[in-house]
Formats: sequence, C-alpha cells, structure tokens
Amino acid sequence: MKRKQIAVCDEERDYTLRFAEYAGRHGNPLFVVHGFTGLEEFLEDTKEHPADIVLLSKKYTKDLKKEEYPGQIICLSEEEYQEEEPEYPVIYKYQSCLRILKKAYDIYAERTPASLGTALRLGKMKRIGIFSPLGRIGKTSFALALGKELAKQRRTLYLNVEEFSGFESLYPSGGQTLSELVYFMKQGKKAFACKLESITGKIGSLSYIPPVKSPLELRDIKKEDWEELLTALEKESRYEFVILDLSFGAEGVFELLEACDTIYMPVASDETARAKLWQYREAIKLLELEEILEKTKEIAFPGIEQLEGYAKTEGKRWSKN
Repeated sequence: MKRKQIAVCDEERDYTLRFAEYAGRHGNPLFVVHGFTGLEEFLEDTKEHPADIVLLSKKYTKDLKKEEYPGQIICLSEEEYQEEEPEYPVIYKYQSCLRILKKAYDIYAERTPASLGTALRLGKMKRIGIFSPLGRIGKTSFALALGKELAKQRRTLYLNVEEFSGFESLYPSGGQTLSELVYFMKQGKKAFACKLESITGKIGSLSYIPPVKSPLELRDIKKEDWEELLTALEKESRYEFVILDLSFGAEGVFELLEACDTIYMPVASDETARAKLWQYREAIKLLELEEILEKTKEIAFPGIEQLEGYAKTEGKRWSKN
C-alpha cells in the first residue's frame, strides 16, 4: 500500500527538522513525513507527488492560494488564539508534536474524500474478550495488565466497553472518545484509520480508545455498530490484537463474545459468586451459545501480584501466536 505524505514547511530550520524527525519515528505508519524550510523548495519537491497533509507556516500561507495546491493545507500559527476567521484550518505551532499530529489527522480525516487503504498487518487481528458476570473482580486490572504485556511485542489496542470505566479520572485525555469514532464511522467517511489515530491514547506501549463518558452514549452504540467497528479495525488499522473489556452495558454483548478468539473470565469462589456463575452458564446454554463457554478460560486472583503474573504469562503466550 502506498503511504500518504505529510509535509511540514516552516522558516525555522531547527523546528522543521526536529518535527519531521519526531513525526517519522512516532507518527502514524500510514504517513511518511518530509520537512522543508522554504516555500519554493516545498512546491518544487512536491510538484509531481503533492503531499496529502501540509503543515505550513502562517508566513507561507499568505503566498499560497488554496486552488494552487491539492493537498490539505493546515496553518501552523505562532498565536494560540485567532482574532479573525482563518482561511485554512489552524494548529498552534508551539505544542507537542504528538498533539499537532493528532489534530492534523483529525482535520484530514474529517475533510478527505479518499480512503487510506487497508491494514498494515499480514495476519488476522486477534480479538481477546475480558468478561465476567461478577463485579469488583479485577476484570479491568487484568485486561490492562494483559494489554501492556502484549503491547511490549505486538501492536495492541485496548477497548473498554463499560458504562462507568473511570478512565477520564485515571488517564485524562480531554479529547474525543469512542462515541466520536463510532459517529465518524457511521457517517460513511473514508479515512477511518486517520480518525482512529487522532483519538487513541497511550498507556506505555498499549494504545487505547478513550471510553464513553456516560452510559447513555454506550447505549446509543448498537450491536451492528460494534460489528462494523471491529471490521474497520480489522481492515484499516495497524493493530494485531484488540482487547475488549466487556460488560452487560453494551448492546449485543453476547455477539461480541462470540466474535472473540478467546475469553478470559475472572471468577471468585464464595457462595454468592458461585451462584451467579452457575446462572450465567445456564443462561448461555438456554441461548444456545455454548461456543462462548468453550472458548472461555476462568481465572481467579487472590492478589494483585498473581493478577499481574498471570497477565505476563498470557501476554507471552499470545505474542508467540
């Protein structure tokens, strides 16, 4: 697949070179980044193969007309606030390269009519479900621990599908969430991979989509939306594993469990827990979904140390697949 082009063109040489170097090492693998310090150099170099995204110094935007260049022009401004309506989308220049790239990806995803192509992986994306009918059982802690272990060797995405994940408090993002990604997808826009990259956050090497902020948002996501989302991640993302931290709050949770390659179910041994687990298994049989039980591995964690140890073992096992 041919990679898309990002050009950063700014009169500050050190800024341009450092930005291009960082973006090349840490940016989206769907894009290749080139740096330029002069408008003429940029226009000459991209004459035959125009850049798809152009991060252009405000000084140079005055000399470039919209109709003269086919790529998405984004102005790099030294002013954090704009007093008048700008001709181009604007990004504040003096912030982290990662923030600039995420904003640029988002602008491009919202405006481009073209698709970014297919996934950069050779094999099928593996789906790991983490689910339990019991509460306060270490489910999310295990899901994150397993994700972090897998992410040390393979590209892994964590997707929390709970009504109250607590993520906004634990890992503040302040940006868009799963709701915006699903809404973008349902609009039929083409640059899903770019939109995904603009939303995802990081916990070490583990990528995650910020979860919904309210249970009402989760209920608005229908079971066909989940199916479409997993298909889009399969076809257009770079992830080799997706970890689905599931709950009954998601519509179509049983369909999501069926779609998993394997399921880990934290359990407990007290009388009430055993009764709930028995009822869950009986409900699965009544629904004729025994396949879910067949690929479910029950796990118990007396302490956080065993939880982390188990995740490490499972992470190593999966990373070899």
